[in-house]
Amino acid sequence: MSARVRERGILFSRPMVEALLAGRKTQTRRAVRDRATADPARNPAANPAMNPFGAPGEHLWVRETYAAFGHWTRRWNPGKEREEWAFADLTLATGRRWRFDHDALDVDGTRDAAAPPRWHKRPALFMPRAASRILLEIVAVRSERLLQVSAADALAEGVPPSADPVAAYRAVSEDINGAGSWEADPLVWVVTFRRLASTSPPGTDTS
Repeated sequence: MSARVRERGILFSRPMVEALLAGRKTQTRRAVRDRATADPARNPAANPAMNPFGAPGEHLWVRETYAAFGHWTRRWNPGKEREEWAFADLTLATGRRWRFDHDALDVDGTRDAAAPPRWHKRPALFMPRAASRILLEIVAVRSERLLQVSAADALAEGVPPSADPVAAYRAVSEDINGAGSWEADPLVWVVTFRRLASTSPPGTDTS
């Protein structure tokens, strides 16, 4: 019996999810978070243990904003010694499927403990693995400065073809990471991947 392939969750914005679904996006750049690795003398590429995404052949399941059927409740958090909101996801329990049309008119985001169960927009951070509709296989991982991105790399990041793909990718990068992030030229992980055939469970609506 073969060993199970290691999987990790990874967040993507809606435009990047659309690029993944369209088959345009095969790379992602993510800032190296450990301050120590920003020292050129400690290139993270020389130490695979520093890579938080995984090795070639391992999988990344995409976390994206989605819609779940359920209701909000109030519960006591003993650690924080206070009440807090908690979402009860009833999607599967009610025979439904998670959805991705989270801008639909029947999807609500209101926290109301007295309201009956209904569809709610849920942040990508809280997506369970079973709800993910996109699975990626890592092909390669390297580290480099952000401004080393080439025109081919920019296209692999999912930007539409244009006369200046790097400029188009810069706009996308700054929209995600904020003004000034491009000029800062951070050290980034460059993860190259390929999309695998859907392995979503019955509870996921991949339409």
